[in-house]
Amino acid sequence: MNEYKELKKANGDVFCEVTRMSGNAYVFINWIGIQSLETVVIGGNYVLSILRAKPCSMLLNSNRELIGPWETAINWWVYKWAPQAKDVGVRYFAHVLSPGIYGQRSFHSLYPQLKMQLEVKPFEDEEGAKEWLQTKSF
Repeated sequence: MNEYKELKKANGDVFCEVTRMSGNAYVFINWIGIQSLETVVIGGNYVLSILRAKPCSMLLNSNRELIGPWETAINWWVYKWAPQAKDVGVRYFAHVLSPGIYGQRSFHSLYPQLKMQLEVKPFEDEEGAKEWLQTKSF
């Protein structure tokens, strides 16, 4: 059974969905709409909290429903989130690119620094990301 949680902004809009897939195969993070540093930190910290409670080595991070850039959060991802994720056992980070150029540009700014801490691979779709994670499962 999947464990699912929606994270909402103060106005009630869902900005992130987090699902632990059955059998703890991987944690799926779906970012929705426009993101700010605040929403990225809230979402990222929630993911860290569930990983501390029950470690998982694989994440599928999707930006398919994301709108716009999130460059303001790159330093937080690199210097705060990634070291903690690595410490709780994350090894593989499959990233589904945003359809928009601004979200893609944000990821390409993050990628060189993130890949120094985790094995990271970008994808155009979730199916490719899932297949890659399956090759990493032990």
